[in-house]
Amino acid sequence: MSTTKKWEIKELEKQKSFCKAGKIILKSRIDYLLTSIDNYFKERSVENLHNIRIALRRVRYNMELFISCYERKQFLRFYKKIENLQDLSGLARDLDVFKGNIKSLIEVEKVKINRSLLKKVDERRHNLENNLEIELMKFLHSKTLKDFYKLLD
Repeated sequence: MSTTKKWEIKELEKQKSFCKAGKIILKSRIDYLLTSIDNYFKERSVENLHNIRIALRRVRYNMELFISCYERKQFLRFYKKIENLQDLSGLARDLDVFKGNIKSLIEVEKVKINRSLLKKVDERRHNLENNLEIELMKFLHSKTLKDFYKLLD
C-alpha cells in the first residue's frame, strides 16, 4: 500500500523537462549542503550551523517538489535522512536563539536569571551539537547519499 505524502501532487506527471530541472535543482541544493557541512567542520560556529540548517531546508523542500521523478523507496530513504538532520540542527539552533533571548533579557531588561539555567542550556546545546556532528558524518559517508547523488548525474 502506497501512502501519499501531504506535500505530493498526485496529478503531476513525470514530464522530462520537469524531472531534468529537478535533477539540476537538487544537485545544486545538495552540493550547497555538502559545502555547508564542510565549512561547519572547518569552523564550528553558530553561523555555520545556521547555514547547514538553511541548506537542509532547501534540499528537503525542493525534494518535495520532485518526488514523482524518482523511485519512491530510494527517494524516501534519502528524504528521511535530510528530515532527521533538519530536525537535529533545528534543536541546536533553537537553543542558540533561546540563549540569545535570555542574554538580551539580562542585558537590556536587567532580568536576573539563575546561572544554572544558562549552564543547562549550554550542556544541552553541546550534547545536541555532538549528536548532530555524528549524524552529519554518518550522512556524508552513507550509501544513501551516494546512491541518491548518482541519480542526479
